[in-house]
Amino acid sequence: MQEQLTNLGISYELQDLGEIVITKPVPESVFSELQENLKRYGIDVLNDQKSQLIQRIKNTIIEMVEQDKLPASKISYYLSEKLHMNYSYLSNLFSEYTSSSIENYIILQKIERTKKLLLQELSLTEISYMLNYSSVAHLSGQFKKTTGLSPSVFKKIIDGRKKQLATN
Repeated sequence: MQEQLTNLGISYELQDLGEIVITKPVPESVFSELQENLKRYGIDVLNDQKSQLIQRIKNTIIEMVEQDKLPASKISYYLSEKLHMNYSYLSNLFSEYTSSSIENYIILQKIERTKKLLLQELSLTEISYMLNYSSVAHLSGQFKKTTGLSPSVFKKIIDGRKKQLATN
């Protein structure tokens, strides 16, 4: 991406979470060329402030869920502090633009992290502690509701695929 910006003579700054901010006005034709070039790599250019904020919310949630241990503070407080905005505003904006709640997005990200941790041979007890679940049963229930599989069935399927690949 940086190469594309440099080749087009666009001034930019790198931000947290892989964000790039264009620092000087760019002619529409150059901006269109940038969008087309980046689209080939599956990168979308977010040109309006609300889309950018939605992406920052998602990135902050992903960053939070990927930590070794989720913060003990309420997620609403965590997001407000990280993004320096009122949680109600963030929540309403997120729901309006994604047709989903922040809470649901967090659950989806926690389940994705659970899958990764299961593949690393962590126990459900360890995972539920890391992701601040109240119990293993709560994690298992959310996992099954989200994926359609229990964590143990998911693990068996993955282990079966690994064995199949090893024999081929």
